[in-house]
Amino acid sequence: MLSTKTKEHIRRRAALGLPRWGTLLVSLGALAGCVAFTGSQLHVVKITDTHGAQGMAITSAHDIKTLMQQAGIAAPDTEDELEITEDAGLDQIHILRAYTVPVTVDGGVQEVVVTGGTVGDALAEAGITLGPDDWIEPALDTPAQENTMVTIQRVRYEEYTQDEVIPTETQYVETSLFYRKQSKEQLIRQGSDGLCSVSYRETYVDGELTDTTETNRETVIEMVPTIIKHYDEQAPVSSFVGPEIVDGKPCEGIAATYTAQRSTGYSASPTAKGSSGRRLTYGTVAVNPNVIPYGSLMYITSADGRFVYGYAYAADTGTAMMTGNAFIDLYYETYSESVDNAVIAVNVYVLDSDTAAKYKEENDAILEADNTPGL
Repeated sequence: MLSTKTKEHIRRRAALGLPRWGTLLVSLGALAGCVAFTGSQLHVVKITDTHGAQGMAITSAHDIKTLMQQAGIAAPDTEDELEITEDAGLDQIHILRAYTVPVTVDGGVQEVVVTGGTVGDALAEAGITLGPDDWIEPALDTPAQENTMVTIQRVRYEEYTQDEVIPTETQYVETSLFYRKQSKEQLIRQGSDGLCSVSYRETYVDGELTDTTETNRETVIEMVPTIIKHYDEQAPVSSFVGPEIVDGKPCEGIAATYTAQRSTGYSASPTAKGSSGRRLTYGTVAVNPNVIPYGSLMYITSADGRFVYGYAYAADTGTAMMTGNAFIDLYYETYSESVDNAVIAVNVYVLDSDTAAKYKEENDAILEADNTPGL
């Protein structure tokens, strides 16, 4: 005798087949486990299963067990399903042999008995549900075959936001200003830490933290870098620009050269202007305007290259230049810098007006920003 479940499988499968079979099965339901054939005459019955077995029976028998014995086919187990159809007078019974699909989930393994369908069907049969973020392998629409193994990982996400410090950085400004005290360092600006608000997303798989991902970063307080000026040979004091320097002098546009000239240093208030009316900053120098006209662009360096004032404009004059006690007076932003670089022998390369004009716009912008190197 077949189990109640097998009888239900027969009813379910037969109902999807030919109308004649559905009617017969319902009317002869009391004959549990029997297949209703029309009349008592002999019929040809073909029996197959999903394992590839097949057999034929010419019989008037009605019950499944007898039909299977006559066809030489193993009788269905309680979990198997039957598909019963008729095709051109041939009665056919196809046995869907049940098998188990192991599902690893929630710390254990469930053996789900199926006769086919998809992975999703197997989960539905076992009453296993997936959360919106759970991971499954293979996919739900994958056929659930006899060698299929299903793994479900429960996944959840947690999000949080925290404040994090942005450590201040140290930036170094190279200058040959300290060529006489090369180990000296000058603090230009003391920096400060910044603050940012950072959002993270944590991934938990089967209860264990497996990944932390940054999802957003917003600066609340900007970090201010610490700026330190230190010595570097041939690094100019001035920020102004001009032609490329090759072998210690401009590669083009030199109108006049003055070598081994005595230079001195001076400073003034931050808002001071030279006698030419130009605001004084690094890169402005005092000259004898009868020798070097105001507004001239020149390059100034020591012969050995250890000190480079860089490109500068003639913007001021003074008694020493007019009397010949000094050829040029270099402007510094602090009195101590002017003292440290009081007297230096320099070479001065004055550019012609056409060459200087090429760099006027860029140098005017530098002067307007009142930049010093690295600031």
